[in-house]
Amino acid sequence: MRFYGAMRIVPEPLPGRLFGSTKIAGSPDVPIRRRVQIVSAVSNAHGHVFPNSESSVTWTWADEDGNWEVQNLNPSLKYHVIAYDHTSVYDPVIKLNLVPTVDP
Repeated sequence: MRFYGAMRIVPEPLPGRLFGSTKIAGSPDVPIRRRVQIVSAVSNAHGHVFPNSESSVTWTWADEDGNWEVQNLNPSLKYHVIAYDHTSVYDPVIKLNLVPTVDP
């Protein structure tokens, strides 16, 4: 942790990151800008990972080339990623139980 001033504590950034791309499936796939939600998940007694009321949520937008990235994630947690089509033409696409990458 870093200490600034008498009372302010600024935590160190976490080393994990998730990244990916949003595309419309086809031949070839077409990169597209979409909103992406990242939700942390916890394991239940059976080892299944679900979001819960304590899950942290982060949003980002994919760029015009469909690329997105979220940094400052805890690499010891699993995350769910949901890409939404804000035009309501396509259903959301969900990837579950992703583990953040830690760069050396």
